[in-house]
Amino acid sequence: MRAEPHVFHLHSGTGLYGAEQMLLGLIPALIRRGVESTLLCLDNYRLDEQPLYARARRLGIPAQRLPCRGRFDWRTVRALRRILRAHPNALLHVHGYKSAFYAWLACSAGGTPIVSTLHGHVEGTRRLNLYQNLERRLMRGFDRVCIVSAAMQPALATGGVPSEKIELIENGVDTGRFRPDIEALSRTACGVPGDAFVFGSALRLSAEKNPLGLLDAFAKVLEQLPRCWLVLAGDGPLHAAMLAHACELGIEGHVRLLGARDDLEHFYPMLDCFVLPSLTEGLPLALLEAMATARPLVSTAVGQIPKVLSGLRAALVPPGDVEALATAMLSACNDNHPVRPDLRQRVLERYSVARMARDYATVYRNIRNGNDYAMA
Repeated sequence: MRAEPHVFHLHSGTGLYGAEQMLLGLIPALIRRGVESTLLCLDNYRLDEQPLYARARRLGIPAQRLPCRGRFDWRTVRALRRILRAHPNALLHVHGYKSAFYAWLACSAGGTPIVSTLHGHVEGTRRLNLYQNLERRLMRGFDRVCIVSAAMQPALATGGVPSEKIELIENGVDTGRFRPDIEALSRTACGVPGDAFVFGSALRLSAEKNPLGLLDAFAKVLEQLPRCWLVLAGDGPLHAAMLAHACELGIEGHVRLLGARDDLEHFYPMLDCFVLPSLTEGLPLALLEAMATARPLVSTAVGQIPKVLSGLRAALVPPGDVEALATAMLSACNDNHPVRPDLRQRVLERYSVARMARDYATVYRNIRNGNDYAMA
């Protein structure tokens, strides 16, 4: 039996979005299971502050910054190699195409196993698509490729990743942090009437999340139910477009953009209905967090979401269908079940951060012990 691995999680990010929140939950859960883990944050040279590193330090998570200037920096490779040489039982867990590239360079001589988690690819610029294609090519040589949604497997197979290297490990959330009895944010402080019916979401304001489509659907709801409000937590490149579009629709008085928040456990209990309008997803943490707080929900049927909600009474609509989304939101207003303990129970049974950490720990130990089979 070999020594327990010391897992180094390598990531480069621009904010605190889904992948970052997953890491902030996973690493402490792994440590509680006895898996020594450290977060390695690639500096983003465009940012004055490194949000993931700063948040990890505030939470007491072991973390180090790695220098990274520009799209490529040999100092990053050298720094990563020094860390890995100092830990002969190291295992590198990469998150995202930039981390995958630097891991490949640093471990080109072999010796350090590499695990990758594919959090989700989105259609973007030609450059972004090129990077994502490169990531898939690099994954062919990694020891394991973990996916959060079964829908990701065909693209990996097309990219040449052997099926025996692919593991489905669904995301999990901290059910102690996210629960229905947490004190809700003050509606008054958020500029929302106390007697309003509040729709809300926690999402990045970017094209794949479809926040503009959510505004379109909410405008249709507001025509019939003027007591409704829409409150969104999160930021992103479409922030200005959201403000402009709300004004174009004439609904700006009923829309509140709260920006990025680190108190989402208090945000969800304020909502009467959680709405996820995404065009594409893997397995969004926000959905699981809202479920853990027993919020009624409306979601698009993308990624792993239909499986998560299978057998539960939940409104699923086709992605990009504004009419269907509005209709489901209107139905939610007439629902006589303001709290959904069945949704929380599903998270407790299948989507806790403890279960996610257990599954990743099994992957790490199988690799370190020379087991080349997939998890049962």
